[in-house]
Amino acid sequence: MTALYVIVKYFTVVGSYVKAFLEHVCCRVYEVLIEDGRYLPANEMCGHIEHEIIKRRSVSFGVCFFPFLFNLLFGIIFISVGAMNVYYVGEFFTKSGFVNLANFLFLWLGVSFLSNLFPSVEDALTLKELIYGKDTKLFVKIIAAPVFAILFCGAYLERYCITFVTSVAVSFAVPTIYSYILPLLAV
Repeated sequence: MTALYVIVKYFTVVGSYVKAFLEHVCCRVYEVLIEDGRYLPANEMCGHIEHEIIKRRSVSFGVCFFPFLFNLLFGIIFISVGAMNVYYVGEFFTKSGFVNLANFLFLWLGVSFLSNLFPSVEDALTLKELIYGKDTKLFVKIIAAPVFAILFCGAYLERYCITFVTSVAVSFAVPTIYSYILPLLAV
């Protein structure tokens, strides 16, 4: 399974690299010691930064959530442009007859970013331990539950390369989703 994981990470190299870079930035901001600064090693840490175990809840949440948020925003922007132009408008070719590579590049970038949203499984398990430990208040557990559930489940989906398949499916669904949302916004 690691070979398929690494192949998908290298195919979506832009999203993997940006995700690892954003994790690196978050580790620097929160002063977390980085053990291995390589962004794309050929193992299960491909697209992630190996760092020391985090002991504080807010730091663990920040290291898991902020790279997720930025990759999500980048992915939505690029996949929207690419999917609308390729699937909805049908701009496969330019006026001179060449393949319109810009639209396919945007589509690939969107899939690349959306395939690399989630933290590593180790980071998700650390976040679970810190949020749902004995000394955490019930209010914090309830407030953090939806975001934690998305990050935790997504970490396992990414480990088994299911996020790549779902990102491709989202790219096909974007024009349909927008066709339902845009008329509601025009009212």
